[in-house]
Amino acid sequence: MIRRSHQQGFSLIELVVVMGIAAVLTMIAVPSYQASIIKGRRAEARVVINDTAQRLERCYTQFGAYDADDCPIDDGEEIASQGGFYTVTVAIPDAANYTLTADPQLAQVDDEKCGSLSLTNTGVRAITGTDDVERCW
Repeated sequence: MIRRSHQQGFSLIELVVVMGIAAVLTMIAVPSYQASIIKGRRAEARVVINDTAQRLERCYTQFGAYDADDCPIDDGEEIASQGGFYTVTVAIPDAANYTLTADPQLAQVDDEKCGSLSLTNTGVRAITGTDDVERCW
């Protein structure tokens, strides 16, 4: 008689090893993915800030003041980013200065590294978070 061993399925040890490997990979991949998503959304803030700054500079070139009556952007105006993850607030204290501040909204509020991004008319960039300004911008 010929005996043949037929193995069917997986042993419990094999299953536990595979589950352990999958758990370790998940623990590494998920936080990295979330950090990448948060970083990608910051680009949304930079786009809105730079677009608003460009429009304000155009006003200054045409009318000689950031707060001119014919300028389409007003002091205190809030501009939402395309995805809604940032709201840019325009502060024009006088005719020669402005500050644009992008505050995180929705899921982006969890971005504690950078927090709010801001830009002045002189090109000074700042953040409210704990990370380096260059990394956030």
